[in-house]
Amino acid sequence: MRKIYFALLFISGIILTGCNNKEADLQFEKNVMYEVYPALIDSVWVNALEGFVPPPPPQIKDTLEYKIQRKKDYKKQFNQDLAEFKKKNFPVDLVLLDKAVARDNSKELLEHFKDAVLSEKDTLDTLDYKFNRKKLDSYQAFHLHYVPRIPRGNDRKFYNECCYSIRGVISFSRIQFDDEKKYGVLTAGIECGGMCGYGYRIYIKKAKDKWVIDKIEDAWIA
Repeated sequence: MRKIYFALLFISGIILTGCNNKEADLQFEKNVMYEVYPALIDSVWVNALEGFVPPPPPQIKDTLEYKIQRKKDYKKQFNQDLAEFKKKNFPVDLVLLDKAVARDNSKELLEHFKDAVLSEKDTLDTLDYKFNRKKLDSYQAFHLHYVPRIPRGNDRKFYNECCYSIRGVISFSRIQFDDEKKYGVLTAGIECGGMCGYGYRIYIKKAKDKWVIDKIEDAWIA
């Protein structure tokens, strides 16, 4: 009987330790998300708005050089606009999914950060978590309208035709870290219709005790 008791006690201890570790890992991830959020949302906003390049006037050929230059011009202008909005405390309206969703980016993490180590036993946490709105809203350059799900059908019309800076709903994935928690990767998606959506993959790293964005790249177009 005593053996059974101690065995159950031992198993309970292992389970409790595992739960505590998961909670600590999740809290660490949340802290990093809220730390990089201002730079993250700035970058997503600029990249999303400069992604669409209208066709050139009839007298100008639609060349690759034209598109590259127009994107550079857009990015410069939007950065200037954002700086002006911040200066005047005029928030930019955006629609945001109110939770971080799970997405596996382990392959991309290892390809981008060559010295990153990710154990095979390190499985992806598939649970979503709700954002702390106070943490996000403390960055007042953006006014966020939170939605619990990506709207479909007629529900989408409001978000695509109203007064928001980006036509669609922005969503962020959870952050996937290497074993040493020196590097991380997440995605940002913008859902703008049944056949309209695009996303970015954002690589972050720890530099001088601060988490910073290392690179943003196009991830998908739907």
